[in-house]
Amino acid sequence: MEPWLAGRFSHLAPIPRLLCCSLELSMTDVRRWTAPLSDAQLWQRHGEAGSAGFQLRHLAGSVDRLTTYARQESLTAEQLAFLRGEAAAGASKEELLAGLEESYAAAAAFAGSATDFESPRFIGRQRLETPLGVLLAHIAEHTQRHTGQLIVLCKFAGAR
Repeated sequence: MEPWLAGRFSHLAPIPRLLCCSLELSMTDVRRWTAPLSDAQLWQRHGEAGSAGFQLRHLAGSVDRLTTYARQESLTAEQLAFLRGEAAAGASKEELLAGLEESYAAAAAFAGSATDFESPRFIGRQRLETPLGVLLAHIAEHTQRHTGQLIVLCKFAGAR
């Protein structure tokens, strides 16, 4: 049963519930579609679509960066370095999955304690303003978009 129907996050307000359900569904899909692949297959590039390894790293990094903004913090030098290196092959599947789980857990923990969803958050160097609730919803939809891309790339990698 999909997380949004299972009721595990029914104690949360709708926006944090949406995010937690999205993260749980993504992790389930990630584990399913990466399970049969080797480390080398994860890093196979598929034209301009890139690699499944990149998608795993980008999912972890983007959720981490967006959650940082949600906490009203600035990105660190480490986060910016991670962003620059997202496409660099080499990390093992286990390392990539561990990083993803850590990023998702931190985002879910924040979402579980978030309140005042109309309060402003500021994104990026330009400090673009958006309400906290919209930012949390964006993390959910961005996660699903890249999870879908990951699934397609895993299918390509497994077919070769």
